Amino acid sequence: MPSIEDWINNPLGAIQNIFDKQKSLDSSGVRDYFAEKLKTKNSITWIPSLNDTSLHSLKANSLVRFRCMVQDMFDPEFYLGSYEVCDGASGNTSMRSGKYKDIAECGANQTINVDSENNVTMDRMTLYCVPVPGEVEWVKKVNSDMSKVKTKCYPSTSKTPTRTKRNLDDDPMEVTPDPSSAPVGQCQGSATGSGDSVGMETDGGEAKRQQTSATRPDAGSSQVPDLNFPLPDEKGPACLVKVYDEIDAFKVNDVVEFVGVLSVDPALARFDNDSEESSLLGGVEENPEEVYAHAPPPSLVPRLHAVLCNRLSHVNPLVPKTKSEDYITVLETSQGEITALREELLSILEHCLLGDRLAAEYILCYLVATVYGRSDAIPLGKFSLNLSNTPRSTSYAGLLHFLISNLVTQTYLLPMSLDNMNKLAFSPKKDYTANRLKSGLLQLAEHTNLVVDETALEPGQLDVNGVRNLSALGNMINWQKVEYDFNFHKQDFHSNVQALVLSEGKSLLTTDCLLPLKHGNIPESLRDHFALLDPRLTEDFLARCRTYLGLAKHMEYSLPDEIQKKIQEDFVNLRKEDAKSMTVDDFHSLLCLTRLLSLSELKASPTGEIWSRAKTMEQQRKQRVTGMPSREQAV
Repeated sequence: MPSIEDWINNPLGAIQNIFDKQKSLDSSGVRDYFAEKLKTKNSITWIPSLNDTSLHSLKANSLVRFRCMVQDMFDPEFYLGSYEVCDGASGNTSMRSGKYKDIAECGANQTINVDSENNVTMDRMTLYCVPVPGEVEWVKKVNSDMSKVKTKCYPSTSKTPTRTKRNLDDDPMEVTPDPSSAPVGQCQGSATGSGDSVGMETDGGEAKRQQTSATRPDAGSSQVPDLNFPLPDEKGPACLVKVYDEIDAFKVNDVVEFVGVLSVDPALARFDNDSEESSLLGGVEENPEEVYAHAPPPSLVPRLHAVLCNRLSHVNPLVPKTKSEDYITVLETSQGEITALREELLSILEHCLLGDRLAAEYILCYLVATVYGRSDAIPLGKFSLNLSNTPRSTSYAGLLHFLISNLVTQTYLLPMSLDNMNKLAFSPKKDYTANRLKSGLLQLAEHTNLVVDETALEPGQLDVNGVRNLSALGNMINWQKVEYDFNFHKQDFHSNVQALVLSEGKSLLTTDCLLPLKHGNIPESLRDHFALLDPRLTEDFLARCRTYLGLAKHMEYSLPDEIQKKIQEDFVNLRKEDAKSMTVDDFHSLLCLTRLLSLSELKASPTGEIWSRAKTMEQQRKQRVTGMPSREQAV
């Protein structure tokens, strides 16, 4: 067990010790220190997580971690990287590190010399981060169960130090530290400034601030502020993450696990009275909307000063990091049972698809598909599937999506109703009044499975926003890119979202693969039909399926020379027989299906049998499409 008292409960003390030893503002020493502490297996599970621990149960200024998606990136922020502290008794001065904190600190009988020439101003990047959109419940539960630290270990530390308000022109004054605060006393200064100079925040009136935060969390509204989650009804904490290393390496939509120092001081929130005071004191008047967006109450949006940033290639907690010893062990175990496991999963999918075995095979390919590269503007590996002839029922899409949510890590069901299409915002848009990026429904993290229920589309007309949303959805499905609106210009951001479209006839949306569902009589109660699967969907079986699909999605794939030669020969022969039945697009679809079938068997390369099975599946699918009514035929 790691020494929690030393570096988890008091990371700022460890950081100050590093600063004193190396006499440098370089963050590499801090990064190396915490990386060394976390190098042992499962050591990170000793750090409490914001994802599954209530904020009031976490200790202020302790080390926490947060698994999230970067939703927005704010302008660089200037702060005191180091500042001079003067001891009132001895008159001696010393330097303190201002990194990884919002409030400048000093001990009893000490003051901060804000005018010292030794003070150093630095900049850091602030990222607005939200929980991974569409992350399913089983992922959250597994991560929570794996954590060694439970909520009860960290009692609430809501009491904050008392500060005395002063004018900016006043000399620094002594502040008696509160005994319930962190080991070092809090001074009345903030380590954060703006522009080219660093100001010390005038604090005080804490009771008034806390009361204001409860009654005025947002501009002109008594409602809870918009946390800017991409998906409606999402839950979880948003967080302002402050990054000190490689600040230019992050981009919007990155999925990252941050480890950092938690900052929840109520003084960080700013409201209308702050802007009024700033104006009276000769400061620049700030826009209230921007203030509320960039400095929300820390009880609602905490701050996290990152000491480690771990970019995640996926969020499946059952799949270890690629090429590690644990990964090889898990892969070999799954490969040993793949035949039986794959067959059982196909049987369950076949039941959900009303007895259609071919559709079950294609759904399985959809579940393991992901974009693995790009050739010019073409995303490689994407596989969007349109299942037509699905039951027009308000429950079928939801029931099928519920099964999918028990298998994959991120998913969302989008009922394609007129109300949703006309009223929801699909594409993110820059709000220059609040100086933030307003999220849209298509601002999703990599490896999200989107289920579009087109059977929910009722007669009516799409308005301008509805047409724009339909176009945005189509572009994401076909080109795996989402257009962000910055008012003066538009910019495309790459995405990696696999779409399953459920429709009665051929979808309004162009997809990679159209497959009419072939079924007999639809059960009177679809819920009862799906409920028959409950005894088979045990926790053990679902865990093995989740591991298997996670491994398949991220396996490396290659095409051996002998298989390439056979495929080329078959393509030439098929073109000779009927050029119209094997176009270049048909051949590309066949290669993509072969790849997905290979991965679904946890094979890094296809075999001749898999290639033959892919040709048979495509032939059967095309026969069904040809048999569709003429008004619904695929072009």
